[in-house]
Amino acid sequence: MKLRYNTEIISGAVFAVVGAVLWLLIPSQIQTMEKGAVNAQTLPRIAIGGMFIFAIGLLLEGLFAREKKELVITADSFRSGAFKKELRSIVYCLFLVAYCLIIQPLGFVISTVLLVLAVMLYYGARKWYYYAIPLAMVGIVYYVFKVLLHVSLP
Repeated sequence: MKLRYNTEIISGAVFAVVGAVLWLLIPSQIQTMEKGAVNAQTLPRIAIGGMFIFAIGLLLEGLFAREKKELVITADSFRSGAFKKELRSIVYCLFLVAYCLIIQPLGFVISTVLLVLAVMLYYGARKWYYYAIPLAMVGIVYYVFKVLLHVSLP
């Protein structure tokens, strides 16, 4: 099966929709009593507005580009190294989704330690200090935010 696509159009359209949705969600997610021109909603509006503008630029670039990429899907393409690399990225994203789901019931420290261990084991880290460094960082982040700054972590 042959599939012709333009990555600029696809990514531009996706990020334009995401930017528009996030822009519309700002007032309900970031409530402020300030009436001035600069308030708590200003920085998110700048960031999301920039993302939307660049997404529209990417979309326009894709519309005016002559060259389209062609993807040929065969049984061998599922055994290729590129597919396996993409599959590893998808599994990593699934780790992050699982992390988002367990952080509320288990708390920051336990869920982050589980995420670090799962990712390190999945990518085949063999040396002990590859595990020690991110685990120590979890402890440092916990100490700085919880103890020094008195910020509640999930």
